Amino acid sequence: MKVGMVFSCWMNDLEKQLELYKDSGFDGIEVRLVDEREYVSVGRHVPPGTLRIGHMEDDAHKLAKAARSVGIEVHSIMCSPLWKYSLTSPNEKYREIGLSIIRNAINAAKILGAGALLIIPGVVTEEVGYEEAMKLARDNLSKVVSLAEKNEVLLAVENVGNRFLLSPLEMRSFIDGFNSDYVKAYLDVGNIVLLRQGYPWDWIRILGSRIVRVHVKDYSSRTNSVTYLLQGDIDWRAVIKALKEVGYNDYLTAELPPYRILPEKMLKDTASSLRMIINLS
Repeated sequence: MKVGMVFSCWMNDLEKQLELYKDSGFDGIEVRLVDEREYVSVGRHVPPGTLRIGHMEDDAHKLAKAARSVGIEVHSIMCSPLWKYSLTSPNEKYREIGLSIIRNAINAAKILGAGALLIIPGVVTEEVGYEEAMKLARDNLSKVVSLAEKNEVLLAVENVGNRFLLSPLEMRSFIDGFNSDYVKAYLDVGNIVLLRQGYPWDWIRILGSRIVRVHVKDYSSRTNSVTYLLQGDIDWRAVIKALKEVGYNDYLTAELPPYRILPEKMLKDTASSLRMIINLS
């Protein structure tokens, strides 16, 4: 397995920031896709290395050049704007924007050499019930599957706090319904525990080879909150045992914020913890 991390940039020099990730021991990074208008509205600048939905192609080319220079892989793109522009939104315009974001992100993934997009498939709300969300999610995600197949970019559906696809059996059925090698699962180990959706190793064995990327963070039952790796209660031996059983051999990607002081130390700590977890037996 390879070790990765969701990319955060606190330097002005993108290449130097990427070098810090590589030197800390990471094989690759996952980059965020954001709506730049949300940053402008609060007077913030979009950090270097982040893909803006209005400038996705340009940002992808700049990041790809920097990553090639440093020799670090960009292995996936986190499509966070799909929370707002949900494929299950009652607003048809928002659904269309969501589909446009995925189409453009597939192009950005090709530029970056990233093999996967993290997809939020939809959200169950007071306005959109579960059955309607299921239909909308299936119908709309189906519209971009052929493009993903053509470009060989995985649409990796993640288990998140969206009140949707609440069990591994549902997730398996949802994914299999597309009958495509390019609709798969992005498993978030920490979310399963945080959201009380069962046990990570159970999800792993049920989803099996459908899992193409894995997010990791730890969880403390004492504080009911996410923690840094090896500081919580998750049974990492059981997690790794299950991943190895199903033949998973891709990225474990930490989704955690840098330390407020000495953020570079957090990178080294996290890469080291990931390698220790992978080598558990």
